[in-house]
Formats: sequence, C-alpha cells, structure tokens
Amino acid sequence: MRRPAVVAALAVTGACVLVVLVAWAALLGPQEVFTGDGPQISRETTTTATDEAPVDTAGTTRDDIEQSDPPTWVRVLLNLVGGAVQLFALAGMAYVAWLVVRRVRTALALRRTREEAATGDFEALDDRQRVAAAMAQDADAQARALRQGEPRNAIVECWHRFELQAERAGLARREWETSSELALRMLDVAEVDRGAVTRLLELYREARFSEHEVGEPQRQAALDALARIRVRSGVAS
Repeated sequence: MRRPAVVAALAVTGACVLVVLVAWAALLGPQEVFTGDGPQISRETTTTATDEAPVDTAGTTRDDIEQSDPPTWVRVLLNLVGGAVQLFALAGMAYVAWLVVRRVRTALALRRTREEAATGDFEALDDRQRVAAAMAQDADAQARALRQGEPRNAIVECWHRFELQAERAGLARREWETSSELALRMLDVAEVDRGAVTRLLELYREARFSEHEVGEPQRQAALDALARIRVRSGVAS
C-alpha cells in the first residue's frame, strides 16, 4: 500500500475513534465521566464461610456522608476538564476530516490534470496528421502556382494556399487572427522548419506590400523555402 493510502486509512481510523469517544462523553456528560460512581456493587447479602460480625453503620452521620463527596471546586474543575477534552476531541476530528478532504481533492486534481494532458497530446497528434494530409493534398497545386506567372503574384498565391490548407485541415480561424496568423499556426502544428517559414513569410510580405521589383531571385528563394518546409512536414518535394 502506498504512503498516501496508509495516511488516509489512519486518518479515517482516527476519526472513527474520536467519534466514538465524543459520543460516549456527550452521553455521560463530563461530570459523570470523571466523578461517576463507577460500577455498582450488588446490595444482596452473601453468606461466607467465616463468622464475621456485621459492620455497624448505625453510627454513620449525614456529615460523614457529605464529607465523602469531593469539594465544589473539584467538581467544577472536573467539569471544565471534561468540556475541554470534548472540545479538543471535536477539533481533532474536524482537523482529520479536513486532511482527508484535502488529500482526496489533491488526488482528484492530479488525476484530472493527467487526463487533460493525455487528451491534449492526442488532439495535437490528430491535428498534425490532418495538417500533413491537407498539405500533401495541395502540394502539387501550391508548387505549380509558385512556378507560374509573375513572381510577385506567384509568391502571394503560394502563401495564400497555406491558409486554404489550414481551413481544409479543420483549423478554424479565430476572431483575433489574421489570415497570415492562421497560416503560421498551421505550420507550427506541422512542426516544420521555422527558418524556412520566416523566410517565405518575408518574401510574401515583400511581394504583397513593396513597390520595388520582385523577380526570379525572390521566386527561387520562395521555392527553396517551400522545399525545406515540405521536408519537415513529410510532404515529398
């Protein structure tokens, strides 16, 4: 049995013992617990083998009987002690119950965390598979778009096809995401070469927003970056 299980078992056992003690003390009362008469001796007379004479109690007075009882301050002190014992017992029982509840909650939280982590791993693996399939399905069309037409338009079209692949893979665009951020999230899921992604994104922004000439050198650089991305994603060039 592991240590947490042993501690929990001891805690439950201690709580049960405390419950029994508190219930017994509550039924009897502190005065009866500490000052009770104890077991009663039978008043029936018994015969003995000896011929002892009976004890003469005729001379016992009321003062003698009263003097046999403890003083008032003793009874008060015993009552206080009995009440304190009950309070300590209740406090101990509450503390043990708190420990048990805390341990149970901790165990449940750890279990939930492990289950969520396992679920997250499966979802990430499923996303990678769907993204890889979407990229492979569009690989020929993407390469063809990058090789044909004006270099500026070809590079822009190449990057836009990443956005189409993300939608095909089931990665919905979030409210705060731009189209380029969606493409970057898809490529991050695919775990491709980040340097190649950064280079292709720079070429896309240059082709879309710059006013200077974008020619064949930029197209060739985009083809090289795309090839590196495909190698890491498992898509054949």
